[in-house]
Amino acid sequence: MQTEKMYDCIIAGGGLAGLSLAIQLADAGKSVLLIEKKTYPYHKVCGEYLSMENKDFLLRLGIDLSRMNLPQIRNFMMSSVTGKSLKEKLDLGGIGISRFTLDHLMYQLALNKGVEVMQETQVLSYARSSDSFTVQANKGNFHSRILVASFGKLAPGNFNKADKLQENWVGIKYHIRIDGPDDQIALHTFIGGYCGISKIEDEKYCLCYLVKADVLKQCGNSIPTLEQTILMRNPHLREIFSQAEFLFDKPKVISNITFGKHKPVLDGVFYVGDAAGTIAPLSGNGMSMALRASSLLAPALIQYLDGQISLPQLEEAYLNDWNRHFQSRIHTGNWLQYWFCQSWLTGFFISFMRLSASLRRNVIRRTHGEMYSCAPMIIALHFYL
Repeated sequence: MQTEKMYDCIIAGGGLAGLSLAIQLADAGKSVLLIEKKTYPYHKVCGEYLSMENKDFLLRLGIDLSRMNLPQIRNFMMSSVTGKSLKEKLDLGGIGISRFTLDHLMYQLALNKGVEVMQETQVLSYARSSDSFTVQANKGNFHSRILVASFGKLAPGNFNKADKLQENWVGIKYHIRIDGPDDQIALHTFIGGYCGISKIEDEKYCLCYLVKADVLKQCGNSIPTLEQTILMRNPHLREIFSQAEFLFDKPKVISNITFGKHKPVLDGVFYVGDAAGTIAPLSGNGMSMALRASSLLAPALIQYLDGQISLPQLEEAYLNDWNRHFQSRIHTGNWLQYWFCQSWLTGFFISFMRLSASLRRNVIRRTHGEMYSCAPMIIALHFYL
């Protein structure tokens, strides 16, 4: 399929960042093509905890999650390999919702707003001219004034990629049923990784863990062997895996995950969500950061498309605002990830954190954002106009 239509914006990847950006641009009357390699709805390897910092933003988009009777997550718990644990309340808290459900809600909303969505379409690469882009896909070539990358951690073609020297990780996810707390997100560490569990819709729980690829390889690349010999050394995980009803025929798996450095803007392409930065799960949750990134970029894109600012102004403003909102969160998350994946350090870390409630709350605040609704980029742009 070939098309000569010139879109205002092409978005490569239809996750939360891409969908929410498309909705905002469509609300402003812009023509948007969103290219998604899979078919909605589908499951993704994701922790499925959404911080309440996004509540007002989602309402502004047209999604009222308060009507869905979703689990309200107000408490955090973590444990070391030996089972030593600590608990803390979450200031903002969050909700539990699967990506299967949330992505599909946003997809339907995007269609209703007039976004053109191409599913089962693989973006292969792009070419840039002086004032536009051509996106090469397996179903043809497509043209736009602006190109946004929202494809997650794995970059296709000539899009910006993470440093290949970084350590590889594997993400594994299940939906389970178990008699567990409704209002708690738990993080259980094990040798070479960590596992999160929290309740989502329909009386289900999301169980998702990250493990170093080398540790999985030592287990013969067998996920059951990994879980039996490594994860279940943690008594909390042993109890969960022994008692849970597993609802998938097999786990959802993503490999070759790295947390190397990306750039939010490169060669005129704007990156959002996991494509934009080293968003480790401990940075406060990637779902929230994906939505927030789209709220930063959308108003500036609209001003550029309306001829109010230049492309260099747009690039500089987004880069500065992205760093201001996410750089510290990512740095803290990567620091915590290092500690949590060193079994001898995790017990010490928990013991140290037990000594001070203010310290625990400070760490949580540094990995979460604040409530937002109106896009702050509009204010930031005044400096560049």
